[in-house]
Amino acid sequence: MKVLVFAKQIPDVNQVKFDPHTNRIVRENVPLSMNSFDRKAVEEAVRMKEKLGWETAVATMGPPQAKEILNDSLRMGIDEAYLITDRNFAGSDTLATAKILSSLVRKLKPDLVLTGKYSLDGETAQVPPEIAVFSGYAFKSSISKIEMGEKERTLRVEHENERGSEVYTIPLPAVLSVSEKINRARAVKPDEPDRTELVKELNSLDLGLAIKGSEYSPTVVTGTSSMESTRNVEMIPLDESTYRKVYEIIKQHRARGGHHEKLSLREPDEKAPIILGVALDEPSLGEEVSTKISQLAEAHSLMAVVFGNIDPSQAKLVGHEYYYYDTHSVEAFTDALTDFIKEKKPRYVVFPSTVKGREAAGTIAARLEAGLTADCVDLEIRDTRLIQYKPAFGGGIIAEIYSRTEPQMTTVRPGMFTSILPEKPPRVFDVEYTPRTMYEKHEEIQVPSQYVPLGSRDVVLGFGRGVKKKEEVNDLLRLANLLNASLGATRPLVDMNFIPRQQQIGLTGVSISPGVYLALGISGQANHVVGIRYARKVISVNSDANAPMFGFSDYGIVADLHEFVEGFTKYLEALNQS
Repeated sequence: MKVLVFAKQIPDVNQVKFDPHTNRIVRENVPLSMNSFDRKAVEEAVRMKEKLGWETAVATMGPPQAKEILNDSLRMGIDEAYLITDRNFAGSDTLATAKILSSLVRKLKPDLVLTGKYSLDGETAQVPPEIAVFSGYAFKSSISKIEMGEKERTLRVEHENERGSEVYTIPLPAVLSVSEKINRARAVKPDEPDRTELVKELNSLDLGLAIKGSEYSPTVVTGTSSMESTRNVEMIPLDESTYRKVYEIIKQHRARGGHHEKLSLREPDEKAPIILGVALDEPSLGEEVSTKISQLAEAHSLMAVVFGNIDPSQAKLVGHEYYYYDTHSVEAFTDALTDFIKEKKPRYVVFPSTVKGREAAGTIAARLEAGLTADCVDLEIRDTRLIQYKPAFGGGIIAEIYSRTEPQMTTVRPGMFTSILPEKPPRVFDVEYTPRTMYEKHEEIQVPSQYVPLGSRDVVLGFGRGVKKKEEVNDLLRLANLLNASLGATRPLVDMNFIPRQQQIGLTGVSISPGVYLALGISGQANHVVGIRYARKVISVNSDANAPMFGFSDYGIVADLHEFVEGFTKYLEALNQS
Protein backbone atom coordinates (compact mmCIF):
# COMPACT_ATOMS: atom_id res chain seq x y z
CA MET A 1 0.00 0.00 0.00
CA LYS A 2 1.27 3.46 -0.83
CA VAL A 3 0.31 6.96 0.26
CA LEU A 4 1.23 10.10 -1.68
CA VAL A 5 1.15 13.52 -0.02
CA PHE A 6 0.84 16.78 -1.94
CA ALA A 7 2.40 19.71 -0.07
CA LYS A 8 2.79 23.37 -0.92
CA GLN A 9 5.41 25.96 -0.03
CA ILE A 10 3.72 29.23 0.94
CA PRO A 11 4.79 32.67 2.14
CA ASP A 12 4.08 33.91 5.64
CA VAL A 13 0.70 35.54 4.93
CA ASN A 14 1.23 38.02 7.78
CA GLN A 15 4.30 39.44 6.05
CA VAL A 16 3.04 39.68 2.47
CA LYS A 17 2.69 43.35 1.50
CA PHE A 18 0.92 45.26 -1.25
CA ASP A 19 2.56 48.06 -3.21
CA PRO A 20 -0.19 50.61 -4.03
CA HIS A 21 2.04 52.36 -6.58
CA THR A 22 2.54 49.28 -8.75
CA ASN A 23 -0.61 47.37 -7.66
CA ARG A 24 1.64 44.37 -7.08
CA ILE A 25 1.91 41.88 -4.25
CA VAL A 26 5.38 42.17 -2.71
CA ARG A 27 6.78 38.75 -1.76
CA GLU A 28 10.48 39.62 -1.69
CA ASN A 29 12.18 38.65 1.58
CA VAL A 30 8.99 37.04 2.88
CA PRO A 31 9.79 33.75 4.68
CA LEU A 32 8.59 30.56 2.97
CA SER A 33 7.53 27.37 4.69
CA MET A 34 5.35 24.30 4.26
CA ASN A 35 1.62 24.98 4.50
CA SER A 36 0.67 23.94 8.05
CA PHE A 37 -2.22 21.68 6.96
CA ASP A 38 0.09 19.93 4.48
CA ARG A 39 2.64 19.31 7.25
CA LYS A 40 -0.08 17.44 9.12
CA ALA A 41 -0.76 15.39 5.98
CA VAL A 42 2.95 14.52 5.84
CA GLU A 43 2.84 13.54 9.51
CA GLU A 44 -0.17 11.30 8.93
CA ALA A 45 1.62 9.53 6.07
CA VAL A 46 4.68 8.93 8.26
CA ARG A 47 2.43 7.46 10.96
CA MET A 48 0.91 5.10 8.38
CA LYS A 49 4.41 4.01 7.45
CA GLU A 50 5.31 3.41 11.11
CA LYS A 51 2.07 1.61 12.07
CA LEU A 52 1.02 -0.14 8.88
CA GLY A 53 4.21 -0.43 6.85
CA TRP A 54 2.87 1.69 3.98
CA GLU A 55 5.24 3.16 1.40
CA THR A 56 5.24 6.96 1.43
CA ALA A 57 5.93 9.72 -1.05
CA VAL A 58 5.57 13.49 -1.11
CA ALA A 59 5.34 15.89 -4.04
CA THR A 60 5.06 19.61 -4.64
CA MET A 61 4.73 21.82 -7.69
CA GLY A 62 6.86 24.92 -7.77
CA PRO A 63 10.27 26.49 -8.40
CA PRO A 64 13.56 24.88 -7.29
CA GLN A 65 13.45 26.44 -3.81
CA ALA A 66 10.35 24.34 -3.08
CA LYS A 67 12.79 21.48 -2.52
CA GLU A 68 13.09 22.85 1.02
CA ILE A 69 9.72 21.48 2.08
CA LEU A 70 10.44 18.17 0.34
CA ASN A 71 13.69 17.93 2.28
CA ASP A 72 11.74 18.60 5.49
CA SER A 73 9.30 15.82 4.57
CA LEU A 74 12.11 13.34 3.92
CA ARG A 75 13.71 14.25 7.22
CA MET A 76 10.34 13.64 8.94
CA GLY A 77 10.35 10.07 7.56
CA ILE A 78 8.85 10.15 4.06
CA ASP A 79 10.49 7.66 1.64
CA GLU A 80 10.36 9.47 -1.73
CA ALA A 81 10.04 13.08 -2.87
CA TYR A 82 9.12 14.64 -6.22
CA LEU A 83 9.46 18.24 -7.36
CA ILE A 84 7.18 19.05 -10.30
CA THR A 85 8.77 22.03 -11.99
CA ASP A 86 8.40 23.31 -15.54
CA ARG A 87 8.08 26.78 -17.06
CA ASN A 88 5.08 25.48 -19.00
CA PHE A 89 3.21 25.16 -15.71
CA ALA A 90 3.63 28.84 -14.76
CA GLY A 91 0.37 30.70 -14.23
CA SER A 92 -1.64 27.60 -13.28
CA ASP A 93 -4.85 28.21 -11.38
CA THR A 94 -6.44 25.57 -9.15
CA LEU A 95 -7.93 23.58 -12.03
CA ALA A 96 -4.66 23.50 -13.96
CA THR A 97 -2.72 22.65 -10.79
CA ALA A 98 -5.08 19.74 -10.06
CA LYS A 99 -4.71 18.51 -13.64
CA ILE A 100 -0.92 18.53 -13.33
CA LEU A 101 -0.83 16.91 -9.88
CA SER A 102 -3.28 14.20 -10.94
CA SER A 103 -0.86 13.20 -13.69
CA LEU A 104 1.58 12.18 -10.95
CA VAL A 105 -1.21 10.21 -9.26
CA ARG A 106 -1.75 8.29 -12.49
CA LYS A 107 2.00 7.72 -12.79
CA LEU A 108 2.60 6.48 -9.22
CA LYS A 109 -0.83 4.87 -8.65
CA PRO A 110 -0.93 5.37 -4.87
CA ASP A 111 -3.72 3.80 -2.85
CA LEU A 112 -4.22 7.02 -0.93
CA VAL A 113 -3.53 10.70 -1.60
CA LEU A 114 -3.36 13.13 1.32
CA THR A 115 -3.42 16.93 1.22
CA GLY A 116 -4.11 19.73 3.65
CA LYS A 117 -7.70 20.96 3.57
CA TYR A 118 -6.48 24.21 1.98
CA SER A 119 -3.38 26.38 1.71
CA LEU A 120 -3.25 29.41 3.97
CA ASP A 121 -2.26 31.80 1.17
CA GLY A 122 -5.32 31.06 -0.95
CA GLU A 123 -7.87 29.15 1.17
CA THR A 124 -9.65 27.74 -1.89
CA ALA A 125 -10.00 24.06 -0.83
CA GLN A 126 -10.48 23.35 -4.57
CA VAL A 127 -7.37 21.41 -5.54
CA PRO A 128 -8.06 18.23 -3.48
CA PRO A 129 -11.52 17.46 -4.93
CA GLU A 130 -10.33 18.35 -8.41
CA ILE A 131 -7.36 15.97 -8.07
CA ALA A 132 -9.83 13.25 -7.04
CA VAL A 133 -12.03 13.82 -10.11
CA PHE A 134 -9.10 13.87 -12.57
CA SER A 135 -7.60 10.76 -10.93
CA GLY A 136 -10.86 8.82 -10.71
CA TYR A 137 -10.51 8.51 -6.92
CA ALA A 138 -13.06 8.75 -4.10
CA PHE A 139 -12.89 11.98 -2.10
CA LYS A 140 -13.68 13.34 1.34
CA SER A 141 -12.60 16.67 2.78
CA SER A 142 -11.57 17.99 6.20
CA ILE A 143 -10.62 14.64 7.71
CA SER A 144 -9.72 14.53 11.41
CA LYS A 145 -9.16 10.76 11.80
CA ILE A 146 -8.14 7.91 9.50
CA GLU A 147 -8.33 4.18 10.30
CA MET A 148 -8.34 1.02 8.22
CA GLY A 149 -11.86 -0.10 7.35
CA GLU A 150 -13.35 -3.48 8.19
CA LYS A 151 -13.76 -4.33 4.51
CA GLU A 152 -10.79 -4.82 2.21
CA ARG A 153 -9.45 -1.67 0.58
CA THR A 154 -11.58 0.70 2.61
CA LEU A 155 -10.85 3.41 5.16
CA ARG A 156 -12.92 4.58 8.09
CA VAL A 157 -12.63 8.37 8.31
CA GLU A 158 -13.98 11.18 10.44
CA HIS A 159 -15.04 14.24 8.44
CA GLU A 160 -15.35 17.65 10.14
CA ASN A 161 -17.81 20.34 9.12
CA GLU A 162 -19.47 23.38 10.66
CA ARG A 163 -22.08 21.29 12.48
CA GLY A 164 -19.79 18.64 13.95
CA SER A 165 -18.32 15.51 12.44
CA GLU A 166 -19.46 12.46 10.49
CA VAL A 167 -17.88 8.99 10.29
CA TYR A 168 -17.74 7.26 6.91
CA THR A 169 -16.35 4.18 5.26
CA ILE A 170 -14.91 5.12 1.88
CA PRO A 171 -13.32 2.92 -0.77
CA LEU A 172 -9.70 3.04 -1.91
CA PRO A 173 -8.17 4.53 -3.91
CA ALA A 174 -9.10 7.87 -2.37
CA VAL A 175 -8.03 11.48 -1.94
CA LEU A 176 -8.44 12.93 1.56
CA SER A 177 -7.81 16.48 2.71
CA VAL A 178 -6.91 16.67 6.39
CA SER A 179 -7.97 19.17 9.04
CA GLU A 180 -6.15 20.85 11.90
CA LYS A 181 -7.35 18.23 14.38
CA ILE A 182 -5.86 15.13 12.75
CA ASN A 183 -2.51 15.15 14.56
CA ARG A 184 0.32 17.20 15.95
CA ALA A 185 3.10 17.19 13.36
CA ARG A 186 6.55 16.26 14.64
CA ALA A 187 9.44 18.68 14.48
CA VAL A 188 12.41 17.80 12.31
CA LYS A 189 15.26 16.66 14.54
CA PRO A 190 18.29 18.95 14.25
CA ASP A 191 20.64 15.99 13.75
CA GLU A 192 18.64 14.61 10.81
CA PRO A 193 20.89 14.88 7.73
CA ASP A 194 19.98 16.90 4.67
CA ARG A 195 18.23 14.73 2.06
CA THR A 196 17.77 17.24 -0.75
CA GLU A 197 19.78 15.06 -3.14
CA LEU A 198 17.02 12.42 -2.94
CA VAL A 199 14.43 14.76 -4.48
CA LYS A 200 13.48 13.70 -8.02
CA GLU A 201 12.57 16.46 -10.47
CA LEU A 202 9.74 15.96 -12.96
CA ASN A 203 8.73 18.14 -15.90
CA SER A 204 5.92 18.11 -18.45
CA LEU A 205 7.63 15.47 -20.57
CA ASP A 206 8.11 13.17 -17.56
CA LEU A 207 4.41 13.49 -16.75
CA GLY A 208 3.23 13.21 -20.33
CA LEU A 209 1.46 16.57 -20.21
CA ALA A 210 1.19 18.95 -23.12
CA ILE A 211 -0.54 21.81 -21.34
CA LYS A 212 0.55 25.32 -20.50
CA GLY A 213 -0.73 26.47 -17.14
CA SER A 214 -1.65 29.99 -18.17
CA GLU A 215 -3.53 28.81 -21.28
CA TYR A 216 -5.35 25.89 -19.66
CA SER A 217 -6.37 27.87 -16.57
CA PRO A 218 -9.98 29.06 -16.94
CA THR A 219 -9.80 31.79 -14.28
CA VAL A 220 -8.18 35.16 -14.95
CA VAL A 221 -7.00 37.64 -12.33
CA THR A 222 -7.61 41.14 -13.68
CA GLY A 223 -6.34 43.12 -10.71
CA THR A 224 -5.46 43.18 -7.04
CA SER A 225 -6.00 45.69 -4.27
CA SER A 226 -5.08 45.98 -0.62
CA MET A 227 -7.51 45.30 2.20
CA GLU A 228 -5.84 47.45 4.83
CA SER A 229 -7.56 47.98 8.15
CA THR A 230 -9.35 51.32 8.23
CA ARG A 231 -10.63 50.89 11.75
CA ASN A 232 -10.01 53.75 14.16
CA VAL A 233 -10.81 52.67 17.65
CA GLU A 234 -13.18 54.74 19.77
CA MET A 235 -12.59 54.03 23.44
CA ILE A 236 -15.69 53.67 25.60
CA PRO A 237 -15.20 54.27 29.33
CA LEU A 238 -16.59 51.67 31.72
CA ASP A 239 -19.41 53.39 33.60
CA GLU A 240 -23.16 53.05 34.11
CA SER A 241 -23.85 53.88 30.43
CA THR A 242 -21.36 51.43 28.89
CA TYR A 243 -23.68 48.46 28.45
CA ARG A 244 -26.42 50.58 26.87
CA LYS A 245 -23.89 51.99 24.36
CA VAL A 246 -22.59 48.53 23.47
CA TYR A 247 -26.10 47.19 23.03
CA GLU A 248 -27.04 50.12 20.76
CA ILE A 249 -23.93 49.51 18.62
CA ILE A 250 -24.84 45.84 18.27
CA LYS A 251 -28.46 46.65 17.37
CA GLN A 252 -27.36 49.14 14.74
CA HIS A 253 -24.82 46.94 12.96
CA ARG A 254 -26.16 43.43 13.35
CA ALA A 255 -28.85 43.90 10.74
CA ARG A 256 -28.50 40.90 8.42
CA GLY A 257 -31.87 41.09 6.73
CA GLY A 258 -33.00 43.33 9.55
CA HIS A 259 -34.37 46.10 7.32
CA HIS A 260 -37.46 44.04 6.44
CA GLU A 261 -37.05 44.88 2.77
CA LYS A 262 -38.84 42.77 0.19
CA LEU A 263 -37.50 41.87 -3.22
CA SER A 264 -39.96 41.75 -6.08
CA LEU A 265 -38.67 39.83 -9.11
CA ARG A 266 -39.94 40.49 -12.61
CA GLU A 267 -40.51 37.42 -14.73
CA PRO A 268 -37.65 37.20 -17.25
CA ASP A 269 -37.83 36.30 -20.90
CA GLU A 270 -38.16 32.53 -21.36
CA LYS A 271 -34.74 32.47 -23.03
CA ALA A 272 -33.06 34.51 -20.30
CA PRO A 273 -29.72 33.12 -19.08
CA ILE A 274 -29.87 31.36 -15.71
CA ILE A 275 -28.02 32.39 -12.58
CA LEU A 276 -28.05 29.39 -10.25
CA GLY A 277 -27.69 29.59 -6.47
CA VAL A 278 -26.94 26.59 -4.28
CA ALA A 279 -28.69 26.21 -0.91
CA LEU A 280 -26.90 23.45 0.99
CA ASP A 281 -27.74 22.45 4.60
CA GLU A 282 -27.82 25.89 6.25
CA PRO A 283 -31.06 27.91 5.76
CA SER A 284 -29.55 31.33 6.59
CA LEU A 285 -26.78 30.87 4.00
CA GLY A 286 -29.33 29.67 1.46
CA GLU A 287 -31.23 32.90 2.03
CA GLU A 288 -28.06 34.97 1.52
CA VAL A 289 -27.10 33.19 -1.71
CA SER A 290 -30.63 33.29 -3.11
CA THR A 291 -30.93 37.00 -2.33
CA LYS A 292 -27.66 37.85 -4.08
CA ILE A 293 -28.42 35.88 -7.23
CA SER A 294 -31.92 37.39 -7.34
CA GLN A 295 -30.53 40.92 -7.08
CA LEU A 296 -28.14 40.17 -9.95
CA ALA A 297 -30.98 38.57 -11.91
CA GLU A 298 -33.20 41.63 -11.50
CA ALA A 299 -30.39 43.99 -12.54
CA HIS A 300 -29.35 41.96 -15.60
CA SER A 301 -32.59 40.30 -16.82
CA LEU A 302 -31.64 36.80 -15.70
CA MET A 303 -33.62 33.81 -14.45
CA ALA A 304 -32.84 33.26 -10.75
CA VAL A 305 -32.90 29.54 -9.95
CA VAL A 306 -32.01 27.86 -6.65
CA PHE A 307 -31.02 24.20 -6.26
CA GLY A 308 -30.87 22.95 -2.68
CA ASN A 309 -31.60 20.41 0.02
CA ILE A 310 -33.25 22.84 2.45
CA ASP A 311 -36.96 22.24 3.09
CA PRO A 312 -38.80 25.18 1.48
CA SER A 313 -40.74 25.68 4.72
CA GLN A 314 -37.50 26.16 6.68
CA ALA A 315 -36.08 29.13 4.74
CA LYS A 316 -37.33 32.27 3.03
CA LEU A 317 -35.54 31.71 -0.25
CA VAL A 318 -35.69 34.28 -3.05
CA GLY A 319 -35.76 33.49 -6.76
CA HIS A 320 -37.99 32.51 -9.65
CA GLU A 321 -37.64 28.74 -9.17
CA TYR A 322 -36.45 26.40 -6.41
CA TYR A 323 -35.47 22.80 -7.15
CA TYR A 324 -35.59 20.86 -3.88
CA TYR A 325 -33.63 17.61 -3.51
CA ASP A 326 -34.26 15.95 -0.15
CA THR A 327 -30.87 14.41 0.69
CA HIS A 328 -28.25 14.74 3.41
CA SER A 329 -25.52 13.10 1.31
CA VAL A 330 -23.18 15.67 -0.21
CA GLU A 331 -22.07 13.06 -2.76
CA ALA A 332 -25.66 12.43 -3.92
CA PHE A 333 -26.34 16.18 -3.89
CA THR A 334 -23.21 16.83 -5.98
CA ASP A 335 -24.14 14.16 -8.53
CA ALA A 336 -27.68 15.52 -8.88
CA LEU A 337 -26.47 19.10 -9.16
CA THR A 338 -23.89 18.12 -11.80
CA ASP A 339 -26.63 16.61 -13.96
CA PHE A 340 -28.90 19.60 -13.31
CA ILE A 341 -26.20 22.01 -14.49
CA LYS A 342 -25.56 19.93 -17.60
CA GLU A 343 -29.28 19.99 -18.40
CA LYS A 344 -30.12 23.61 -17.58
CA LYS A 345 -26.78 25.13 -18.69
CA PRO A 346 -26.74 28.11 -16.30
CA ARG A 347 -24.40 30.97 -17.13
CA TYR A 348 -23.43 31.47 -13.48
CA VAL A 349 -23.40 29.20 -10.39
CA VAL A 350 -22.99 30.49 -6.82
CA PHE A 351 -22.21 28.11 -3.92
CA PRO A 352 -21.92 28.80 -0.18
CA SER A 353 -18.31 28.71 1.02
CA THR A 354 -18.82 26.01 3.64
CA VAL A 355 -16.98 22.70 4.03
CA LYS A 356 -19.60 20.83 2.01
CA GLY A 357 -20.24 23.73 -0.34
CA ARG A 358 -16.56 23.83 -1.28
CA GLU A 359 -16.47 20.06 -1.65
CA ALA A 360 -19.41 20.10 -4.07
CA ALA A 361 -18.15 23.14 -5.99
CA GLY A 362 -14.63 21.75 -6.49
CA THR A 363 -15.95 18.38 -7.63
CA ILE A 364 -18.38 19.90 -10.13
CA ALA A 365 -15.79 22.37 -11.47
CA ALA A 366 -13.43 19.49 -12.27
CA ARG A 367 -16.17 17.40 -13.85
CA LEU A 368 -17.09 20.32 -16.12
CA GLU A 369 -13.48 21.60 -16.40
CA ALA A 370 -14.89 24.99 -15.48
CA GLY A 371 -13.37 27.94 -13.68
CA LEU A 372 -14.12 28.33 -9.98
CA THR A 373 -13.24 31.17 -7.61
CA ALA A 374 -13.40 30.50 -3.89
CA ASP A 375 -14.61 32.39 -0.84
CA CYS A 376 -15.66 35.58 -2.61
CA VAL A 377 -16.71 38.66 -0.65
CA ASP A 378 -18.56 40.38 -3.49
CA LEU A 379 -19.93 39.68 -6.97
CA GLU A 380 -20.95 41.84 -9.89
CA ILE A 381 -21.78 41.24 -13.53
CA ARG A 382 -19.93 43.26 -16.13
CA ASP A 383 -20.47 42.60 -19.85
CA THR A 384 -21.84 39.10 -19.06
CA ARG A 385 -18.74 38.32 -16.97
CA LEU A 386 -19.23 37.44 -13.33
CA ILE A 387 -16.61 39.58 -11.59
CA GLN A 388 -15.58 37.82 -8.40
CA TYR A 389 -13.75 39.54 -5.54
CA LYS A 390 -11.65 37.03 -3.66
CA PRO A 391 -9.51 37.59 -0.56
CA ALA A 392 -6.04 36.00 -0.44
CA PHE A 393 -3.00 35.97 1.84
CA GLY A 394 -5.11 35.94 4.99
CA GLY A 395 -7.57 38.46 3.56
CA GLY A 396 -5.07 41.30 3.23
CA ILE A 397 -5.23 41.25 -0.58
CA ILE A 398 -8.36 41.28 -2.76
CA ALA A 399 -8.12 39.79 -6.24
CA GLU A 400 -10.59 40.61 -9.01
CA ILE A 401 -11.23 37.44 -11.02
CA TYR A 402 -13.42 36.20 -13.84
CA SER A 403 -13.80 32.84 -15.61
CA ARG A 404 -13.32 32.18 -19.30
CA THR A 405 -15.58 29.11 -19.17
CA GLU A 406 -19.28 28.58 -18.59
CA PRO A 407 -20.80 28.10 -16.19
CA GLN A 408 -18.89 30.81 -14.34
CA MET A 409 -18.68 29.40 -10.82
CA THR A 410 -17.91 30.81 -7.40
CA THR A 411 -18.26 30.10 -3.70
CA VAL A 412 -19.21 33.04 -1.47
CA ARG A 413 -18.24 33.72 2.11
CA PRO A 414 -21.07 33.52 4.67
CA GLY A 415 -22.23 36.83 6.07
CA MET A 416 -21.20 39.01 3.13
CA PHE A 417 -24.69 39.44 1.66
CA THR A 418 -27.86 40.69 3.27
CA SER A 419 -30.92 38.43 3.24
CA ILE A 420 -34.04 40.10 1.82
CA LEU A 421 -37.52 38.67 2.04
CA PRO A 422 -39.19 37.61 -1.22
CA GLU A 423 -42.30 39.48 -2.35
CA LYS A 424 -43.55 36.04 -3.30
CA PRO A 425 -41.81 32.67 -2.83
CA PRO A 426 -40.20 30.89 -5.78
CA ARG A 427 -41.99 28.14 -7.65
CA VAL A 428 -40.93 24.86 -6.01
CA PHE A 429 -40.09 21.66 -7.90
CA ASP A 430 -39.19 18.40 -6.19
CA VAL A 431 -36.12 16.65 -7.63
CA GLU A 432 -36.35 12.89 -8.03
CA TYR A 433 -32.87 11.46 -8.36
CA THR A 434 -31.20 8.06 -7.91
CA PRO A 435 -27.72 8.56 -6.42
CA ARG A 436 -24.77 7.05 -8.26
CA THR A 437 -22.26 7.25 -5.42
CA MET A 438 -22.91 6.76 -1.73
CA TYR A 439 -20.33 6.38 1.00
CA GLU A 440 -21.34 4.30 3.99
CA LYS A 441 -22.14 6.67 6.84
CA HIS A 442 -21.84 5.24 10.36
CA GLU A 443 -22.58 8.11 12.71
CA GLU A 444 -22.96 11.85 13.03
CA ILE A 445 -21.40 13.64 16.00
CA GLN A 446 -23.03 17.02 16.47
CA VAL A 447 -21.34 19.99 18.07
CA PRO A 448 -23.23 20.62 21.35
CA SER A 449 -26.34 22.64 20.53
CA GLN A 450 -25.23 25.70 22.52
CA TYR A 451 -22.44 26.22 19.96
CA VAL A 452 -24.13 27.41 16.79
CA PRO A 453 -22.07 27.62 13.57
CA LEU A 454 -20.00 30.79 13.39
CA GLY A 455 -21.30 31.69 9.95
CA SER A 456 -24.96 31.46 10.91
CA ARG A 457 -25.23 34.46 13.25
CA ASP A 458 -24.77 38.17 12.64
CA VAL A 459 -23.18 38.66 16.06
CA VAL A 460 -20.17 36.61 17.19
CA LEU A 461 -18.54 36.61 20.61
CA GLY A 462 -14.92 35.52 20.67
CA PHE A 463 -12.73 34.89 23.70
CA GLY A 464 -9.03 34.46 24.25
CA ARG A 465 -6.54 33.89 27.02
CA GLY A 466 -8.43 36.25 29.30
CA VAL A 467 -10.58 33.19 30.06
CA LYS A 468 -8.58 31.05 32.49
CA LYS A 469 -10.98 28.25 33.45
CA LYS A 470 -13.21 26.06 31.32
CA GLU A 471 -16.23 26.64 33.56
CA GLU A 472 -16.03 30.36 32.76
CA VAL A 473 -17.18 29.52 29.23
CA ASN A 474 -20.69 28.95 30.64
CA ASP A 475 -20.91 32.68 31.46
CA LEU A 476 -19.98 33.52 27.87
CA LEU A 477 -22.56 31.09 26.50
CA ARG A 478 -25.19 32.76 28.65
CA LEU A 479 -24.26 36.16 27.20
CA ALA A 480 -24.17 34.77 23.66
CA ASN A 481 -27.65 33.32 24.11
CA LEU A 482 -29.01 36.68 25.25
CA LEU A 483 -27.55 38.31 22.12
CA ASN A 484 -28.62 35.46 19.80
CA ALA A 485 -24.92 35.19 18.93
CA SER A 486 -22.37 32.49 18.12
CA LEU A 487 -19.48 31.87 20.50
CA GLY A 488 -15.95 31.37 19.19
CA ALA A 489 -12.39 31.41 20.50
CA THR A 490 -8.74 31.73 19.60
CA ARG A 491 -6.68 28.64 18.87
CA PRO A 492 -4.99 28.26 22.31
CA LEU A 493 -8.40 27.94 23.98
CA VAL A 494 -9.51 25.38 21.39
CA ASP A 495 -6.29 23.42 21.96
CA MET A 496 -7.14 23.37 25.68
CA ASN A 497 -10.58 21.89 24.81
CA PHE A 498 -12.44 24.88 26.22
CA ILE A 499 -14.62 24.94 23.09
CA PRO A 500 -15.14 22.71 20.00
CA ARG A 501 -12.65 23.16 17.16
CA GLN A 502 -15.49 24.18 14.81
CA GLN A 503 -15.65 27.41 16.84
CA GLN A 504 -12.00 28.41 16.28
CA ILE A 505 -11.61 31.83 14.67
CA GLY A 506 -8.45 32.74 12.78
CA LEU A 507 -5.90 31.68 10.21
CA THR A 508 -6.17 27.92 10.84
CA GLY A 509 -9.78 28.11 11.97
CA VAL A 510 -12.75 29.96 10.47
CA SER A 511 -12.78 33.39 8.85
CA ILE A 512 -15.95 35.20 9.88
CA SER A 513 -17.87 38.21 8.60
CA PRO A 514 -20.64 39.03 11.08
CA GLY A 515 -22.26 42.41 11.59
CA VAL A 516 -20.61 42.67 14.99
CA TYR A 517 -17.66 40.84 16.54
CA LEU A 518 -17.27 41.20 20.31
CA ALA A 519 -13.68 40.23 21.25
CA LEU A 520 -13.37 39.35 24.93
CA GLY A 521 -9.92 39.04 26.47
CA ILE A 522 -8.20 38.61 23.09
CA SER A 523 -4.71 40.07 22.77
CA GLY A 524 -4.85 40.54 18.99
CA GLN A 525 -2.24 38.22 17.49
CA ALA A 526 -2.01 38.33 13.67
CA ASN A 527 -3.20 34.73 13.24
CA HIS A 528 -6.49 35.65 14.90
CA VAL A 529 -6.97 39.09 13.36
CA VAL A 530 -6.87 37.75 9.78
CA GLY A 531 -10.01 35.78 10.59
CA ILE A 532 -12.10 38.86 11.44
CA ARG A 533 -11.14 41.28 8.65
CA TYR A 534 -14.65 41.25 7.20
CA ALA A 535 -16.61 41.85 10.40
CA ARG A 536 -18.50 45.10 9.91
CA LYS A 537 -17.83 46.32 13.45
CA VAL A 538 -15.40 45.03 16.09
CA ILE A 539 -15.80 45.76 19.80
CA SER A 540 -12.89 44.71 22.03
CA VAL A 541 -12.78 44.31 25.79
CA ASN A 542 -9.35 43.88 27.40
CA SER A 543 -7.82 44.77 30.76
CA ASP A 544 -4.58 45.78 29.00
CA ALA A 545 -4.92 49.30 27.57
CA ASN A 546 -2.03 48.52 25.19
CA ALA A 547 -3.49 45.27 23.81
CA PRO A 548 -2.83 45.08 20.03
CA MET A 549 -6.47 44.04 19.53
CA PHE A 550 -7.59 47.64 20.07
CA GLY A 551 -5.70 48.56 16.89
CA PHE A 552 -8.03 46.28 14.91
CA SER A 553 -11.23 47.42 16.58
CA ASP A 554 -13.88 50.07 16.04
CA TYR A 555 -14.68 50.32 19.74
CA GLY A 556 -12.57 49.49 22.76
CA ILE A 557 -13.29 49.05 26.45
CA VAL A 558 -10.49 48.74 29.00
CA ALA A 559 -12.07 46.48 31.59
CA ASP A 560 -11.76 43.14 33.33
CA LEU A 561 -13.34 40.56 31.04
CA HIS A 562 -15.42 38.94 33.76
CA GLU A 563 -16.64 42.24 35.14
CA PHE A 564 -17.81 43.28 31.67
CA VAL A 565 -19.51 39.93 30.93
CA GLU A 566 -21.32 39.96 34.26
CA GLY A 567 -22.43 43.57 33.89
CA PHE A 568 -23.56 43.20 30.27
CA THR A 569 -25.44 39.98 31.07
CA LYS A 570 -27.33 41.66 33.92
CA TYR A 571 -28.16 44.62 31.67
CA LEU A 572 -29.61 42.38 28.95
CA GLU A 573 -31.57 40.25 31.39
CA ALA A 574 -33.10 43.37 32.91
CA LEU A 575 -33.89 44.67 29.43
CA ASN A 576 -35.69 41.43 28.56
CA GLN A 577 -37.79 41.63 31.71
CA SER A 578 -38.86 45.22 31.18
